[in-house]
Amino acid sequence: MSSLENVESWRSIGSAANHTMKTALLGLTWLAFALRVYQLASTTLSWDEGWSLGLSALPLGEINRITALDVHPPLYYDLLKLWLSLGLDEFAVRFLSVVAGTLAVPLAYRAGRAWSDYRAGWLTAAYVAVAPSLVYYSQVTRMFALSVSFLFLATWGLVSQVYRYTGTQVHRETGSKVPVYLDTCVPVYHWILFVVGAAGALYTFYYSALVLAAMFIWALIAAPRRTRSILVTFGAVGLVYLPWVVYAAGPILARVGSRTGGGSFELLATWPAIRAGLMALVFGYGVGWIAVYVAAAVIGIGLILGVRHAGRALLLPLLAVVFTLVGVAAGAQAHMFAARYVIVASPFLGLAVGWTLSAIWQRSRALFALAVLAMALTTWPTLDGYVYAKLSERLDPFDPSADWRTLQSLGARADDVVVFNVLSLAGTYARYQTTADPTWSYALRWDPVIEPLEAAVDRVRQSAATHRRVWVVLYKGTYAGNAALKTWLDAELYPAFGQWEQDTLYLGYVSPDARWQRVTPQAVFGDNLVLDSAAVSMPGDRGQEIAVDMTWHARALVERDYKVFVHAYARDGTLIAQHDAFPANDSRPTSGWVPGESITDHHGLFLPSNSPSPLRLVVGLYDRATGERLRLANGSDAVELPMANNQ
Repeated sequence: MSSLENVESWRSIGSAANHTMKTALLGLTWLAFALRVYQLASTTLSWDEGWSLGLSALPLGEINRITALDVHPPLYYDLLKLWLSLGLDEFAVRFLSVVAGTLAVPLAYRAGRAWSDYRAGWLTAAYVAVAPSLVYYSQVTRMFALSVSFLFLATWGLVSQVYRYTGTQVHRETGSKVPVYLDTCVPVYHWILFVVGAAGALYTFYYSALVLAAMFIWALIAAPRRTRSILVTFGAVGLVYLPWVVYAAGPILARVGSRTGGGSFELLATWPAIRAGLMALVFGYGVGWIAVYVAAAVIGIGLILGVRHAGRALLLPLLAVVFTLVGVAAGAQAHMFAARYVIVASPFLGLAVGWTLSAIWQRSRALFALAVLAMALTTWPTLDGYVYAKLSERLDPFDPSADWRTLQSLGARADDVVVFNVLSLAGTYARYQTTADPTWSYALRWDPVIEPLEAAVDRVRQSAATHRRVWVVLYKGTYAGNAALKTWLDAELYPAFGQWEQDTLYLGYVSPDARWQRVTPQAVFGDNLVLDSAAVSMPGDRGQEIAVDMTWHARALVERDYKVFVHAYARDGTLIAQHDAFPANDSRPTSGWVPGESITDHHGLFLPSNSPSPLRLVVGLYDRATGERLRLANGSDAVELPMANNQ
């Protein structure tokens, strides 16, 4: 049925029934809200939620730039940026998805009613209210629940355009009412509903394009005499989306090309992903494939009982589901497969379930009750034991507070800055950050976004210009794109600290003041290694840090690797701070020096806030295997460097 028949049918059941159905829909909406808000903050933030928080904290222009390099468009992040003013705790940051997921219920009713009748609309809304996948993704700080609501809005608008008619007539053989379609004028608001819903879905989640393509084909089949109108409608969506296509097409195509090597997709290779996608669509992880079989059986029974209208009614869901499963499986060859990607087909599975249950209801109340019971029994275990535990796609243990706690233990201060190589860690750090903790910045050198090195180091340089202590958190250490960033950091800043925790490398650097005390000691250690020059940048107004810039050379080949030590002592001999490393922060061991080659060596010291004054600053070399220091000609084992303003 379509909207005019729905109005007639709705009026025919009387005002009392009308009120009852509205009350039932309101009850379903509250049920959906309750299921989505229940235990909302019971789990810590996930890696992907950290990415959402980190990205949404940036300026809008920067959000757009980074999302053009990412696998998701910007609309959700733009909305989340506004939402984050309410707070950064788990409940607050997830509540935007709760709102979007709850809104899907009345939109599902409107779409189902326009597509079939009020009963199918109500049953579609009921399915959406309790569907495990829709509850699950309404409790995570990601864009999936929002994309579902946009797609229901688009479906409502498009179906209302295609199914324009003046009423119903009684079928001669069955005695049932069937719609009579006419080419009538489509109200403007139906057109607006579709354009807003479709464009919103595309700006929220790229895979929405799969079901929009299915909707386009369905519309051409269902209303062949309205081809021109349909083309104009979808063309309007394209015009709204065109600015983003122009802006992001280049980076997106480059990303796809880098993942596939420019090769073609293999259709046969998509079958395992299609099978996994079918399970993900039903989201039967609590009971297994029985949930898929039950859903298929219910739809099959509905097809049999409503066979006269099944083709018209289920063509749209069939196209949407097939396009999604194949498209996501093909896309997995360029990126990855994830259960969440098939969420765009959920509205259409809901429409199919709503229609088939309505068809069963019309033929047999007992069979309807049995079908509902079977679906409930295969839904409840997932809803109860899987959804709220947030088990989907959490492959590795992840502690979102780890970076914050580690930096606190290392003595990071409010006037420092922390640079993260991935926004997921920046976002989870922001969740726990207090006024006593450092501000944060980013240099994106790890998936899902690896920005050009020049952009990354420019941002670090800006941070170093205003903060004397720069902490760098490198997820996966120096692997892949991180290596070039660390090389730049070691060359441009002054390494003071390095420590591994699990799979993350924590680095500390000094960004020196412009005031240097320079000397040329020409000190010879062990008759071979020569300290040609040294410069010391002393603590200034911005903190208690020392930077040491040294130049070395070897007179002859060096067989062993010697570490450089830079130590600061109180006048009573107490060691206050130190930094020991092979030259050039472990990148130029002495055994690899070419005789006569000039080696630049940077070191930094983080002094405690209560450091005594004056201090003695000494440098030297020692054998890493034995700990024995190399000596100078005068018998000493270190050179003392002058310290400006050292009183």
